[in-house]
Amino acid sequence: MDRAMLMYRARSGCGSGEPSPPSVVARSPSPGGPLWISRHPHGHSAPMSDLPDESPAGETSGIAALRRRLAALEAENARLARMLGIAPAEGVRDDGAMLRLAQEAGGICSWQWDVATNALTWSDSCHALHGMDPSEPPSFERWIGGVHPADRALVQAALQQAMEGGSESWDTEFRYTRYDDGAPRWVVGRGRIQRDPSDGRALRLIGIGFDITERKESEARQTLLMRELDHRVRNLLAVVQATLRLTPKDDPEAYARAVEGRIAALARAHSMLAEARWSGSDLRALIAAELDPFLAAQRVTLDGPAVMLPARIAQPLAMAVHELATNAVKHGALLAGDGRIGIAWSLVEARPAPSLALHWTETGSQGVAPPTRRGFGSRMLEATVRGQLGGRLAMDWAPAGLRCTLDLPLGDHAAEAPSL
Repeated sequence: MDRAMLMYRARSGCGSGEPSPPSVVARSPSPGGPLWISRHPHGHSAPMSDLPDESPAGETSGIAALRRRLAALEAENARLARMLGIAPAEGVRDDGAMLRLAQEAGGICSWQWDVATNALTWSDSCHALHGMDPSEPPSFERWIGGVHPADRALVQAALQQAMEGGSESWDTEFRYTRYDDGAPRWVVGRGRIQRDPSDGRALRLIGIGFDITERKESEARQTLLMRELDHRVRNLLAVVQATLRLTPKDDPEAYARAVEGRIAALARAHSMLAEARWSGSDLRALIAAELDPFLAAQRVTLDGPAVMLPARIAQPLAMAVHELATNAVKHGALLAGDGRIGIAWSLVEARPAPSLALHWTETGSQGVAPPTRRGFGSRMLEATVRGQLGGRLAMDWAPAGLRCTLDLPLGDHAAEAPSL
């Protein structure tokens, strides 16, 4: 109310012996109805349309400006409704249609539970959320029956505590089994409790619900990824520590080259896994990365089907291939100029999961004799294949060259840090 109108109301009151109004309240008795003006929250009210734009003395009131503002807002609401395809009949506001559209767009349903009568009413979107037939009247018993058995007692306890504990709100997350397709979903329920002012007794609970399954699945994937990453990092650090400790140190330059080569093999496998978002690693690409210089010289051949290695296998297998290649360069087929290595693999069907059979065959090594002692490379191979991967390792030092067979299960065998 502007100053001129207040002066007008004050003069009007004084002229009739009526006191000046202490306040002015604007309200609408019903949604979409006319705006009413009250001189006092408990006093006389009249529709705004009945009020004059000017006082009898010709003073302009704020009513005219208020009417213009409201007319502009109603016109804007009508324009937005037409854009959204829910335009009501001319001159009629359909706030319910706009609310329904907002709920459907946001995947939110609204509901009301009368505590005294146990009557439950909800929006059409609640039927969709819970997988119930829209023609079926909702009930508290029907709703609570869909809550996962493991969560049902917790949900009921949270409701009872909110009702009896004087709380103003209820907020909980729980699993729900949809009635139409039996799909398990995660749902959040949030509500406000209306209480009797005289004794604080809960009268009704009014709230909303919405599906949070995607968020819960994303959180579960992130938790699993963090656990796997933690496990792999611990294994990786154990391998690096063992490499530093057990690599012969009598020749500093040779020691540095050996450590650098083994850590580089782990880094290459790690980069391949990171590029694939830790979904796995292509076997051929992993072997080729370790033997690239010799592949270019056509001294190494690869033969086998396309195999996507599980992430847990990639780094240990990269270390195993690196140890075999290092041995071939120092003592085997790649020491001599005419030596060759053939690497072949196949998938072997087995239960509960298939296994990978990888054969490493060296030729032209001029009859290298078997090693007389068990060095770091041999211990690393055994610890990697048998300890980390739960597989089998067989090495045959034939006169023509080393023949090594690796049999690796591709199931969910738990990889542990190698014991060297």
